[in-house]
Amino acid sequence: MKTTKKRKDGLQRQSQIIAIALELFAKKGYHKTKLSEILHKAGIAKGTFYLHFNGKDDLLHMIVDTHLEEMYRIISVLDISMDKPFEEINSLYITIAQKLIHDKNFKLFARIMLKEAIGLDKSLLQKLNNFYNKIISMSAEYIARAQKKGRVITSLDPLFTSMCIIGSVKELVFQWAVNDESMDIEKAIITAISVYFQGMLRR
Repeated sequence: MKTTKKRKDGLQRQSQIIAIALELFAKKGYHKTKLSEILHKAGIAKGTFYLHFNGKDDLLHMIVDTHLEEMYRIISVLDISMDKPFEEINSLYITIAQKLIHDKNFKLFARIMLKEAIGLDKSLLQKLNNFYNKIISMSAEYIARAQKKGRVITSLDPLFTSMCIIGSVKELVFQWAVNDESMDIEKAIITAISVYFQGMLRR
């Protein structure tokens, strides 16, 4: 029983450190944030920190891994080939978009990744590129299946179409998270979804 409580307390402390680091990295930048600042805000000693992480870079990697896995899990349900009315699929796309953009942590994470990507180490850049390639391939497979079902225009190349969709959404998120916080990202995403649905679907 004590072991279970200790493990639970440890996970809670780890989550607390991650949340604090995410906020500081997004506000000040990863490289400008000192480990001492994270420790101070978390109210912990250096020894406690090293029980959970090997260093600041290890902490960043855990933040990236956790958020990319969660984002992929959420995005993976956006299958345009589903045997449902397009109105329902369109509604699902909008619901998922709203879920992400109203998540404070998603915006903080997007700011870190899109603002500081060039300055991050090669392994983190590789993780980010692998994520983009993974969702582009997933989306292309969904589009190809929808074409076989006669639901999407067959003259469209699935991969290039997927690249256009993911690229435009990435640009909208960049403008919102990095350049212009007042931007109506919800309206922008819904507009993008409407444009692509109307251009892809067979009527």
